[in-house]
Amino acid sequence: MVEAVNQQTRIAILRLGFLAMLPVLILIKPHMAFDSLGHEIIEAAGALILIAGVLGRFWSILYVGGQKNARLTVDGPYSVTRNPLYVASTVAAFGIGLMMGAFGFALLVGGAVGLVLYITALREARYLEAEFGAEYRAYAARVPFFIPNPSLFYTPPEAVFRTGPLRRNLFDAMVFLSFIPLVEFLDLFKTSFGLSGWSLW
Repeated sequence: MVEAVNQQTRIAILRLGFLAMLPVLILIKPHMAFDSLGHEIIEAAGALILIAGVLGRFWSILYVGGQKNARLTVDGPYSVTRNPLYVASTVAAFGIGLMMGAFGFALLVGGAVGLVLYITALREARYLEAEFGAEYRAYAARVPFFIPNPSLFYTPPEAVFRTGPLRRNLFDAMVFLSFIPLVEFLDLFKTSFGLSGWSLW
């Protein structure tokens, strides 16, 4: 029998990973000077990508909220990719890395988070196929596993959602969004103490 993925373990691993990343942020050197227009543009782009990822997470939670693995969700964001919540989290992680002004770090953070979530999604797919059989196989045949295909988008005129999962997701959203003021503080800290850091392309 295929067991469902323990979501609490996955969440704990990712949260610990983000905490472990905090000291590393001090050592990252941006590609351009902190006070340059180029650095500000890259940082702003990273913040916008981060916000887009957080909004994508909320959108996904609206549709699947509290019923993951209990029923097969195929509408809204789940009509363009089977794993929109994980895609949005990967996008948000890439945005955090980009806010540091280092493309290599953005790829490293986004890639690491994406890899963990991709592996998790593979395990979940095995469970969903075992649980829902032909219904899941038909869904998998038409909807991409990870990379979204916007042309497939479908949603019913009305969708019912639960507020409990949204409240729980709010904490994760705050963790992601807290990187915006944190990065600004780190820029100030590095310029005040003349820290150059490591350059990551």
